[in-house]
Amino acid sequence: MLRSMLFKTPQIVLKGCLLLLTVSIFGCSKKNDSDHTIKDPVVMTFDKLEPVSEMHVFTVGGVQLDSHNNSKTIQNYLDRNYSLKTKTGDIFYSSKFIEPGVTNNYGQTRFIFYDNGKIRYSADIINVKVLGDTRILKSTVTNKIEDDPIITAEFFKYKFDINLDGTYNYQYVVHGDNRSLDVSLLYYKLVRYDEKGNLKSLAYGIAHNELNESFIQTLTTFDTLAVKAYRIKYSSK
Repeated sequence: MLRSMLFKTPQIVLKGCLLLLTVSIFGCSKKNDSDHTIKDPVVMTFDKLEPVSEMHVFTVGGVQLDSHNNSKTIQNYLDRNYSLKTKTGDIFYSSKFIEPGVTNNYGQTRFIFYDNGKIRYSADIINVKVLGDTRILKSTVTNKIEDDPIITAEFFKYKFDINLDGTYNYQYVVHGDNRSLDVSLLYYKLVRYDEKGNLKSLAYGIAHNELNESFIQTLTTFDTLAVKAYRIKYSSK
């Protein structure tokens, strides 16, 4: 069953060869073997949460609704809450769109880069993958796939690692350099009905990832998707 994906922000600890990789990616200075002095960590603090797109709503075959001519329809879709019938009863989902902001506590988060290669962002990071100017920070935070099956639907641009125990590790998509970092943030709401008009599935929430735009073309007559992209910006002061 799909549910809202509201994820926690990670800390980061890299081991082995990942230490050197992290140093080169984020501009942290690694101490010389002969220098045992503990240096002050590099800190990047929150600057702002910035939208990088408008709210886009798509229907069958990836057709985008015109925000001017369909403003009321779009707003009704964003405001609507849903209930899903199950064998044990109805489950209510508070899926009304709320603009990410102060209530998400992004202003309290920060990156801390230590001289020994350790990095903190509220949870441990166990791997860093480099894809051009994009870094994928894999955290120790795990969620059950059965609770968030949308991650297996080619929905996100950057795939999650699937574990043998039916869980996946949450990850953060990061852009930037040694002076500033942008963490991707995607709001999404995907509602699907069956041919009889019964609610089949609902996925909504925010994720530190980006939309796989080819997914839009897979929408059927009974599907509606809303997405809006943001960047959470950090810099060293």
